Amino acid sequence: MVQLFRLAGMLPGKLVSLLPAVKESKATIVGLSGFLTLAYDPMKNTVQALADAGLRDSVKIMIGGGQMDDQVAAYAKADAYGKDAMAAVTLSKGWVGAK
Repeated sequence: MVQLFRLAGMLPGKLVSLLPAVKESKATIVGLSGFLTLAYDPMKNTVQALADAGLRDSVKIMIGGGQMDDQVAAYAKADAYGKDAMAAVTLSKGWVGAK
């Protein structure tokens, strides 16, 4: 079964609420969206915070949004970049073994 939790408006300083949500929901995928180049460092910081909390090895992290690409995914240490919603769904299905 697939469940989706939307945590909108995760801004620097509010990252703390993301970590318990990932842990409590036993999330297997975390998606991060950003539309400006200003999102690069917060995305990288989010991935690092997940690692620092001991959650990184249990989740796949995908980024997407207007200015995102594979290079930003590598910079942020995300597992992948979804160029659009359909690509993100396809990628997520592959990660969880859904058809």
